[in-house]
Order: sequence, then C-alpha cells, then structure tokens
Amino acid sequence: MSYLIFCTFEVGGFPFRMAETLNRHGVETYYIYLGRRRSEHDSAEFHYGNQSPEWDLSSSFENILADSKKVIRQLNHIKAKKNILNCLATGRRAYLLKMGGIEYKYWSYGSDLDQECFIRVPLTNHPLCKRVFVHPYRVFSECRDARKSIRDAISVMISSYQLDSLNRICSKSMFFLPHYFKVVDYQLLLQQKAQSKKIICEQIGAKRYFFSATRQVWSGHLRDMMDNKGNDIILNSYAIFRRLTGDRHSKLVFVEKGPDVDASKLLSRSLKLDESVAWVDEMRREELNRYYQGADICFGQFGTPVLTYAALEPLANGTISVSFLNENSFTSPFYSENPPIFSSKDPKEIAEFIVRTSSEKENHAALSHKSWVWIQDNCSEGKFVKSFINLFDKIHHMKHFEKE
Repeated sequence: MSYLIFCTFEVGGFPFRMAETLNRHGVETYYIYLGRRRSEHDSAEFHYGNQSPEWDLSSSFENILADSKKVIRQLNHIKAKKNILNCLATGRRAYLLKMGGIEYKYWSYGSDLDQECFIRVPLTNHPLCKRVFVHPYRVFSECRDARKSIRDAISVMISSYQLDSLNRICSKSMFFLPHYFKVVDYQLLLQQKAQSKKIICEQIGAKRYFFSATRQVWSGHLRDMMDNKGNDIILNSYAIFRRLTGDRHSKLVFVEKGPDVDASKLLSRSLKLDESVAWVDEMRREELNRYYQGADICFGQFGTPVLTYAALEPLANGTISVSFLNENSFTSPFYSENPPIFSSKDPKEIAEFIVRTSSEKENHAALSHKSWVWIQDNCSEGKFVKSFINLFDKIHHMKHFEKE
C-alpha cells in the first residue's frame, strides 16, 4: 500500500514538500503535479530546485496534459503498478483521479473554493471576442472542473470562513491535517537566530527589523477579494509604532511580490516610512527561514481570517507572530489549542503590542519560546506524518467494517 499527493496547482511547493516529508519518514508516497513545470514563487522548482526523486511521477504526464483520457489511463496504470490506495489532492483537475479509479481527499488552498468555483466574468477584457466568448467559456469550464473536483472527493479540508462557499456546492464531511515543520533544538535555534539577525541587520542597515513574507494584495478592487492580505494594516501599524516610540533604528522588511507592490510603496511614502521599509526579492523557503529567525516580530495577513504558513513559519523559528485569525469563528476541524499568535487587524492595537513586547525583553523571550513549543507540540514533522497516516487508516477501518 502506498500514498499519493496529487496537485494541479503547486501552492507554494507545499504538496511536493509534503511528499518529501512523508518519504523521508519512511512512508511510501508518490507525487504528481499535473501541469507545466514553472519556476515562479508558487512552484516546487522555485523553492526546492529542479529535483527528480524516484517518487515524483510528474514527468510521465508531461506529454499528455491536454488529453484527459490519456491522463485517466495513466492514473489507473499508476494506481495498479504502485498499489496506491490513498490520495490527498488539490487543484481543479483533481476529479480526474476518481475517473482513474483513485479515491481522494481534497485540500482547498483558498482561491479554488473562493473564486474558481464561482463564475465571475469581468467586463474589462479586450478585445470584444474575448470578453463575450473566450473568457466566459474559460471561466465556465474552470468553474465546472473546480466544483467537480470538490464534489467527487471523499471529504475536504477547508478554512472555517469557506464553509458557506462549500455549502453552496455540496455537503461534505471535513478533515484536518496539521501544518508541518522541521523543529530544531531550541538552544541551537537561538544561535541561528542571533547569527541571522546580525547578517540581515547589516544588509538592511538597521539594529532590528520586523518582517512580512506575505504577497502584496490589498488595494483597489483587490480589497474586496478573499485573497486580500491587508498589507496596508502592517504599514499603518509600523507607522504608529514609530510615533509612539520615536524608534529610528528599526526597519520593516517586505518581499517584493504581488500586484500591489507599487501601492504599498506609495503608502509607505505617504506615511513617511520610505527610508524605513526595506524591499527584498522573492526567495526560497530556506532563505525565508533566515529572515523569520532574525526578526523581532513577523506579520501574517490581515484580510480574511485564516491561519497560513506565513503566520506559522515565524513560530517554527522561535519568532513572535502577528496575524488576523478571529479564533471564535473556527467551525471546521482545527487544532485543539490555538497558536500563540497576537490576533488583531487594528493598527493601533498591533502597534501597542509591538511596543510592549519590544520594551520587555523577558516577555519577548518568553513569547518566542512559547511560539517554538507550540510548533513542537502541534506541527512537528512527526506529528504531521502520524496524523496523515491516521487520517487514511480511518477509511480502511470503515471499509473493513462495511464488508463485515
């Protein structure tokens, strides 16, 4: 018996990393990415290089991507050859798995259920033929496929805010898998944090810094999207923090990615933060960890209340995290204990929290350690692997009971 991780969107390289983690822990797992190889920030190749491990079967689909019948036959062949009985999938072509004889659980990465499942045709497409014919057909077909991929799943993993959207499509049982991180010994991590802080502070010309790895998505029509990251809240919070403290030795570090980079730069100028905001290029996850380690505080997102890796990766690196969660709204399966993240979208509240933690070294150290402990207890790789196996074991126990 073996497992399969299947995706048609690589979601920051997380499906590949999931398969790699399971294999490294001795769990036979195969990986299929049904799409064109890319090197952008949301791909496995960007974060982990051009690897070709034996368990990556994506290359066997490269020449048949557009032919669904051939894809289905290949999936059926792989199921029999690799003895695949369990699959975790994401992306709008996941429905092909069921047609290939592979049952699957579906993990929603956000925009699939938020946007792709519902037809939205902007009237700004040009030329006229695209606006009237091509774009509506493409959107319709994507919507149809995305909905079918969710409907055909055994169960789904979603964020609580997506429950209404899911109910508009179908009624499904829900499951939960924890996030997963390599947990480093805390004393060793403290040494890495000190070194990372020194290196990055020298690079950006500051004594300390605050960091956000989140894409810039927050202005104009994007403000009303589920994908709104609320980056403007971070800038306004930092501006208030500087007014409250007179701090001129810190910097706010942003990653230069997303459609609203220019809008964020314009806002930083209007807040007189031009010289205090450092922009860095997109980077691999390994390099991101260095920025997380060296920061005094990290920021997640402040639009839709959802727990993302951008909010948890700092905790894994022993760094305090600020993000908007709205813990009282958790209605889907979730952690038994909420993560120690300061949750707010009020710039004044966030600024005051930064002031308190920055001025109290013992409290800052205690919160940093508490962050690391929570990850160790809830999101270690061992915890994830055990949860993953138990998730599918339940299916086999139920099927065995039904046969009896």
